[in-house]
Amino acid sequence: MNATLLASIVSCTCCAGFTIAQDGHDNHAHHAHAQSNTPINAMCPIGKEPIVDGVPTIQYKGKTIAFCCPGCDQVFMNWDESKRDAFVALAQAGNEPGEAHAEAIPDTATPIKSQPYTLSTCPVSGEPLGSMGDPIIKEYDGREVRLCCKMCVSKFEKNTDAYFKKIDEKMIADQMPYYPMTTCAISGEPLTEDGEDIAINLIHANRLVRLCCTMCVKDFKKDPAAYIAKIDQAAADAQREDYPLDKCMIGGKLGSMGEPSEIVLAGRLVRFCCSMCEPKVIENPAKYLNQLDEAWAKQNP
Repeated sequence: MNATLLASIVSCTCCAGFTIAQDGHDNHAHHAHAQSNTPINAMCPIGKEPIVDGVPTIQYKGKTIAFCCPGCDQVFMNWDESKRDAFVALAQAGNEPGEAHAEAIPDTATPIKSQPYTLSTCPVSGEPLGSMGDPIIKEYDGREVRLCCKMCVSKFEKNTDAYFKKIDEKMIADQMPYYPMTTCAISGEPLTEDGEDIAINLIHANRLVRLCCTMCVKDFKKDPAAYIAKIDQAAADAQREDYPLDKCMIGGKLGSMGEPSEIVLAGRLVRFCCSMCEPKVIENPAKYLNQLDEAWAKQNP
């Protein structure tokens, strides 16, 4: 396992932290007005493009302003106060700059099958999955979600956006230590600048994808399957040589039945003695990923 991956495992919580909304850059961002975490704008005031989930937001006079790219927030806060106030007024009126010219991303991409929900807790109750019987497995917008009980299903369906945001934050933190690429899968540009992480983090089909800018987000959505395959291949290649187990977590010794079978699940390479063992891990991914994480940690204390 390479040094970068090891360092990431130790600091996974910190690595994912930049995706949470950040504070503003001057005193105007801290006025004592009632604040809402829902952005008032749909278009970035700087790029005049649709805002992107995962890009840092700011609080300005009690209003959340969102952006299309990291760094746009700093440009916005360098504007004169009158110009910032004018944008807020336009956004609240539904007439913000760029809105009339926004181009919808054509929905022509080949759908990619969602990976299983790999977190160990219910996104609604926070209880361990399995603590109330077999988890209930649902699919929303092509994504698998596992919930602890029927009551949580109804609560989830009343506020899917909020719960998916919660799920995404946890999946980003969970998968970040294993992310294999330091450059954007689309452009090849670095995901850091002057030591600072500038990537846009997306969860697509329950998989972490890190891109350098909003233009690459648009390109990714045109063919997500191709780019996720590229990321998965990079993860397998990065983890195979130092893989911490010599035995399949379901069956026998790796290689005992020919070339080991492999899948990439939640950013982790998982190796099997044969493909027949794969469905058992898919059925209960959190259990087996926890075993794999413990093996990595034991191998690299």
